[in-house]
Amino acid sequence: HRSPLPPPRDAGSMDAVPLIDAQTAAILGSVQKYTVQQHVKIFDNCVEQPNTYTIYNFETQQALIRVEEQSECCTRCFCAPDHSVVLQFNALDPAGNAMFPVITMEREGCCSKPCLGGFVCMDCCANEAFIHAGSVVQADGKPGGAGKLPRDRVIGRAKVPILGGGLTPTIQVMDRTPTADYEFARVQGPTLFGGCSELCCDQPFAVKRVNKDGSLSVDVGNIATITKKKPKTMMGAMREMLSDSDLYELEVHDPSVTPQQRATLIGTMLMMDYMFFERDIDMCGIDGNNRCFINICNCYCMGQVCPCQINPSKIPLPI
Repeated sequence: HRSPLPPPRDAGSMDAVPLIDAQTAAILGSVQKYTVQQHVKIFDNCVEQPNTYTIYNFETQQALIRVEEQSECCTRCFCAPDHSVVLQFNALDPAGNAMFPVITMEREGCCSKPCLGGFVCMDCCANEAFIHAGSVVQADGKPGGAGKLPRDRVIGRAKVPILGGGLTPTIQVMDRTPTADYEFARVQGPTLFGGCSELCCDQPFAVKRVNKDGSLSVDVGNIATITKKKPKTMMGAMREMLSDSDLYELEVHDPSVTPQQRATLIGTMLMMDYMFFERDIDMCGIDGNNRCFINICNCYCMGQVCPCQINPSKIPLPI
């Protein structure tokens, strides 16, 4: 049963091809700032577990949507974070129980795109996600199946461009029209991120409007801002060091962003989590020579994420 929801507040323009239902549009259009918390999974650093996220209204801290990953165990264990994933988004009632499907996101992984995660020199190397209205499954009814889902209910798409934006992490965000899709926004982030820097500072990614001539708006983050948040407590820092649990915020600055465009931005944010922050033992660990290392941060270059590590055992001690 779907309980009545208030109409969207400042939801802005109507979508060119409206595919999501009225209640989903109400959920997405009534919130200007979202918090996304990734759940802690037991033994996640030993055996890779499927991700779960909860999306909250930042102002009220009401849980709005639960996101569950569907993926094959073998590819998840051996190929993460570049494995194929399908994320199912379900609306939650005030008690936290799933009510109805909101959207589905799919990202094809390295089994069919073997160069994924490296330098983006052609389309087969690029991360790309499709966002569908409602629940979408394969033709045989089985769950999962990234790259095999029907595309008739696609509402948006996120894709890393050729050359990956150089030294600037870049994702093109597409909206659907009756005949094709077009780039309405572009996400750009810092060159250095992740590693131990996650403990010290927030890591913002600006969402800029793309003009009709293909140029970017001069106003940084004029559509929205996606922020990977630093932990606020020592317990939060330990959680980030020992698990894949991350905390994000998505703040929509432009009230004309439509509900389906907001859904695409949420899907883009979760694709970014797999691309940039789902790296096991990303702050410190033991290398192949059984020596400890500390990863200060990661450096982005043309789609490749390169760790910037130091080895304390090689640092000369003062005499």
